[in-house]
Amino acid sequence: MAKGNILIGQSGGPTAVINFTLGGAISRAQAKLDGKIFGLQGGLEGLLTGKELLDLSQLSQAQIQQLTRTSAGALGSGRIKPSEEDLYMALAYLKRYDIRYFLYIGGNGSMQTPLELARIAQAENYEFYCVGAPKTIDNDLVGTDHAPGFGSAARWMAQHTLDAGLDLYTMRGFDHFKVIEAMGRNAGWLAAASVLARFRPNDPPHIILLPEITFDEAVFLEKVEKIYRQEKCCLVVASEGVRDAEGRFLAEAGSGVIGLDPVGKPLLSIGEGVAGYLCRLVKEKLGLKTRYDKPGTLQRGAACLSPVDKDEAFRLGEATVDFALQKQTAIMAGLVRVQQEPFYCSIQAVALSEVAGREKLIPAEYLEGDELNETAFRRYAAPLIGPALPEPLRLY
Repeated sequence: MAKGNILIGQSGGPTAVINFTLGGAISRAQAKLDGKIFGLQGGLEGLLTGKELLDLSQLSQAQIQQLTRTSAGALGSGRIKPSEEDLYMALAYLKRYDIRYFLYIGGNGSMQTPLELARIAQAENYEFYCVGAPKTIDNDLVGTDHAPGFGSAARWMAQHTLDAGLDLYTMRGFDHFKVIEAMGRNAGWLAAASVLARFRPNDPPHIILLPEITFDEAVFLEKVEKIYRQEKCCLVVASEGVRDAEGRFLAEAGSGVIGLDPVGKPLLSIGEGVAGYLCRLVKEKLGLKTRYDKPGTLQRGAACLSPVDKDEAFRLGEATVDFALQKQTAIMAGLVRVQQEPFYCSIQAVALSEVAGREKLIPAEYLEGDELNETAFRRYAAPLIGPALPEPLRLY
C-alpha cells in the first residue's frame, strides 16, 4: 500500500458523469492507499478562501454508488485563474495536511492548476504528484479521443433535437423556424452531435452552425428559404460561439456587450444569444414565424446518461490514482480509441503541458465546405452516446 494523503478536486462546469470519475478515484484510493482521502470543496478557489477539506476516506461502497447517481459536481466547483502567489499559498496549505497526491477533474483551463502546482512543488523539493482527469461537455480537450461528459451531453442534444424536430413537423403551418442553441464557445462538438438525430437525409436538424465555420448571412438565409419551401419548416442547431467574417460573435450582435467570466471568457449564454439573433434575422428577412430554445446548463445534466460515458469516467478516476501512486506527475489520464466495434478505449498518460490552455476544435476531416461531414462525424460520435436513438414512426 502506498503511503500519503490524497486530495481530489473538481473544477469548471459539471457534467453528467463527473461524479463517476470522483467515485472511481475514491474506490481505487481506498484499495491502494495507506492514508487519508480528502475532497476539495469548491475547487482551488475553495482552498484559497479557507474552506475545510472533506474527509472521504470512510465512504462506503453504497455511498460511492449513490455518488455516481448524483448529477453535477458533488464537491462543488470553482473557476479562477490562480496567480503565482495563489499557487504557493495553496501548496503551503496542502503541506500542512501532508497531501502527497493531487487529482483534479476538469477541462483545458482547469488542467493549468495541477501543471503549475507540480512545477512549484518540484521547485521546493516537495514530493508531490499531480494528475488531471478530463471532463467537459464541450469535448475540446486535447490529449484524449473524447472527454467524459461529452457522450452524455451528445446523447442529450441528439434526443432533444429529435424531439424538437418531430414537434416542429407536427406544427407545420403554425411554427415555421426554430433554433436550438448549443454550448460551445470555440468548438462545435456538441452542436454537431445533433446530427445523430437524423434518420433520413431531410430530417432535422436541417442546418448546423459551428464556430469552426464562418457564418455567412446570405448563404444562411438562402438555405433556410430553400428548406422552408421543401419542408414547410426549418430547424437549426447553432453553437453559442458562431462568428461572422469579422470574427465577431453573433451572440454579441444579438445581445450587445457580452460580460466576462472569472477567467476572462465571454459569457455567450446571457441575453438572447445566437439563437435570438438568428430568429430576428429570419423574421426580418424572410418573414417566417420563429422561436428558439436555449437549454443552457440542462445540457450538462443527467437526463440522457450514456453507458459508455459512465464506464469511461469511472475508469479514468481509477487510472488517475494509479498514475499518481506510480509517482507520475504533471500528466492527465487520456482516452485512446483502440477499437470501433465493440467500442473500447484504453487509457494513457498525457503530459499536462500538451493539454493545459489548449483547445481541440472539430478537425477538417469532419467538415466539408461550409457544412459538417455527417458520415465522418457519425463514425466518431455515434459510439460515445451508447445505444442509437430509437427511430420514430412518421405517419405523415
